[in-house]
Amino acid sequence: MRLTLWNASVLAFVLGAFALAGWVTLTTTLRQRTDAAVRESARVVAGAIRAERAAAHARGDVEEVRGETEQAVLRELRVGDLEVFIADEGAQLMAARQPGSSRTSINTSDDAVLLPDEVRTLLRDIVQTRASEIADERQVAVGTIRMRGIDWRAGVTRLAPMVQDPGEPPLLVTALHSLEDDRLLLRAVRNTLLLAIPLALLASVIAGYALARRSLAPLDAITTRTATITAANLDDRLQVVNPHDELGRLAFIVNGLLGRVGEAFRTQRQFVADASHELRTPIAIIRGEADVTLRRSTRDEAEYREALQVIQQESVRLSRIVDDLFLLARVDAGSPIGEHRDVAIAELVTTAAHSVRSLAESRGVSLQLSESPATAGLRMHGDNILLHRLVLNLLDNALKHAPPSSTVFVRVDATDRLVLIDVDDEGPGVPAALRDRLFERFVHGASSQPDDASGHGGGAGLGLAIAQAIAHAHGGHIALRPSTDRAHGACFRVSLPRSASASGDVA
Repeated sequence: MRLTLWNASVLAFVLGAFALAGWVTLTTTLRQRTDAAVRESARVVAGAIRAERAAAHARGDVEEVRGETEQAVLRELRVGDLEVFIADEGAQLMAARQPGSSRTSINTSDDAVLLPDEVRTLLRDIVQTRASEIADERQVAVGTIRMRGIDWRAGVTRLAPMVQDPGEPPLLVTALHSLEDDRLLLRAVRNTLLLAIPLALLASVIAGYALARRSLAPLDAITTRTATITAANLDDRLQVVNPHDELGRLAFIVNGLLGRVGEAFRTQRQFVADASHELRTPIAIIRGEADVTLRRSTRDEAEYREALQVIQQESVRLSRIVDDLFLLARVDAGSPIGEHRDVAIAELVTTAAHSVRSLAESRGVSLQLSESPATAGLRMHGDNILLHRLVLNLLDNALKHAPPSSTVFVRVDATDRLVLIDVDDEGPGVPAALRDRLFERFVHGASSQPDDASGHGGGAGLGLAIAQAIAHAHGGHIALRPSTDRAHGACFRVSLPRSASASGDVA
């Protein structure tokens, strides 16, 4: 309704301005046309009289009857529906032409037509007050009079006597044009505008209201439908009637938003479920050991130590899972992690490799570390602890899946823009079903270690997810790439910008 009223208000203003401008233009045009007609007619009649008198003198007809020349001129001239009066300055009528009369011209001896009082008054006023405006027939004074109950536009000019007739008085030629037709035309236009503008506004209000309701109906449907969508039915979508208009694009965007929110909810639910599952195991072990230990009234020292060792190991595992979840929660919240400073990347990778050598030897796996000459003395901007953890997680993942008597290869290289860290193993590789979900949380791959036959490899499935989050926090990413020199194994490449200072992926 507000949209319709605003539209009707603007339309009313436009139509009112248009009507006013049209009325002023039409009135001015009619007045100018009428003034031009009476001016030109008065000049033509005066000029014709002067020419006729000059011709009469040339023929020697100087004894003509008073007013005869004027009558002849009015009989011969075509002046349309104008009335013409010719009189001297004493308001003595010499000749006249009235289209509504049976006579077209008269002289002073004809009593059928007399000089109207209104014309007589006009001529007297012009002679007294505006004589300077009509010195000869080239100048015309224009005025308005009311005669016979209607308004007339009058043009008056002076015809001076010829040199050959020094005794003749000057003549005043008056051309009158009725304003009645113009008044009727203006009244018809006014009535039409007064009728048409309200009808146009009414039609605009009705059509605008119907159009607005029809146009906004999809928006109302979107609002109603969106209000019914909750966390329980995030899979519902809005109907997109026309995907190419604004409301269709809005529905498409809302559907995309619902899809992203639904995916976030599903991810959150899965994360909570997986985290609960991972936390339940060490908690259950700790509680079980405590219950078993406390069930008997007396136990020897060895049994207490064994129970406490199990509780201590599971507590460490539980603490690590909680720390990992806390780190991932900070990453999801967009909070900055770590303190970035200059890091010697080659030295950092070497330290990480040395940290897992004892673990590798216990599993019968050897480590082979190689550094490119381009990394000698190379320092990049990042957090030393987080980058060390990233490399450790990749090495730990490789050792879990590397079979005994195999080798884990670690290479460090650099380009003009990137630092590249490759960690390859000779294990069974990543199953095709897991490749798209490899960096998701709580995703486990089958371990090659005998003591991890459960398939969990002794971890919670957070190592690669945390490594990827650390890489993203440094403006890089981790990708699984195909092996070039071995038929099996997983090959992970870490790509980090040499001047990483903001989060973002590096292509």
